[in-house]
Amino acid sequence: MHQMNKSIPLYLLTVCLIAFALPSCVDTFKVSIDATKKYLIVEGTITDVSDQRQMVSISETDDQSRFASTQFTSTIVSLDNKATPLENAKVNVVENGEVSYALTESEPGIYLMPLGFFAQVGNTYQLKINTSSGVSYESSVETMNPVAEINNFQVKYNEVGIKTPRLYNIQIPTHDFYLDFDDPANEQNFYAWTWTDYEIQKICATCKQGLFTLNDETATSDGTCIQNTNLNGNTVFDYTCNGFCWEIFENTDLNIFSDNFTNGQSQKNKLVAQVPVFQKNSSLVAIQQKSLTPGAFRYLKLIRDQSVNNGSLADTPPAPIKSNVVNVASKDELVLGYFTASAVKELRYMLSRSDVTNVLPDRLFSILNNRDSVPEPDGVYRQLVPLAPCKLLQNRTPNAPRNWQFGQ
Repeated sequence: MHQMNKSIPLYLLTVCLIAFALPSCVDTFKVSIDATKKYLIVEGTITDVSDQRQMVSISETDDQSRFASTQFTSTIVSLDNKATPLENAKVNVVENGEVSYALTESEPGIYLMPLGFFAQVGNTYQLKINTSSGVSYESSVETMNPVAEINNFQVKYNEVGIKTPRLYNIQIPTHDFYLDFDDPANEQNFYAWTWTDYEIQKICATCKQGLFTLNDETATSDGTCIQNTNLNGNTVFDYTCNGFCWEIFENTDLNIFSDNFTNGQSQKNKLVAQVPVFQKNSSLVAIQQKSLTPGAFRYLKLIRDQSVNNGSLADTPPAPIKSNVVNVASKDELVLGYFTASAVKELRYMLSRSDVTNVLPDRLFSILNNRDSVPEPDGVYRQLVPLAPCKLLQNRTPNAPRNWQFGQ
């Protein structure tokens, strides 16, 4: 077991967390039904982070939609897989019923808290939204509860592993993370765990029947694929990144916990993450232990129960779960998602993968695309083949993750 001491490359701190998914140590949740109404989707978590901006996402489906539960929301998306961002809304977060923070729309439907904002344990937070069409919404008042410290952790190589949705549901080995923590006595606590895995990616662009070209031939340009009709229509070339690039993976299963029957007891060897072994390379794993409000726990438990029970003839068909955000003038309107406040402790750990067998390094592209990369040959179509930049995307970043240790 790893002990929490100065010799361990471990960092415990509060972090910003918009919940997306949770570890596969419990049943995967997947709920999906069709609907014929438009729905507003609101999701966001206010945390005690001090080094990342926090956001609220607001969108709306069209009138032909599919309801599907995700980690922290029961999400409704349109049947064509498109949700329309809710633009030009006035969005505020009210702290302790007194101080109001205006959020800024950074991109359509994404509203950012002021730079440098972080919430505080014990304070209350409420979300208020005024749409451009004059409709007002507000959330319940959420109190940020404290979360227990992580005492110890251990990592075990699991050769059997799990089925991974992003890899065509194939079985893949994992590194399993176990945490110890002391649940506070004489108070009710609710927990959730998430993880993020940062993997080195070597291929940053792919062109079909085309050649990758840098805009203006500058190293800082994004570049694009220029079609070349002299190439066979099935010709595909892959281009090496021009620097470090990290692919970002987040877990897809739900792991929540109530101390109803274990109040004040120490929790040992709690399985909180099963991180797939994509390649032999070292990766950075960030595991978050966070507090939940009673309302957020009930909401997530309903989603989990619905997913676990779905499928039996005796089961009630799944239905959208109502948000804690309501239309002020029409409280019967169904809004999806949840706004809450959460304190978070985080373990950031460089996973060396020295214990992994029968897995090669630099294989992330191959395993994600189910094929080996095909480089454009030098000197055949042009004298010099360019390198491709690592674009900042939701699941990719050129910026070294915090606490990444080069050379590990």
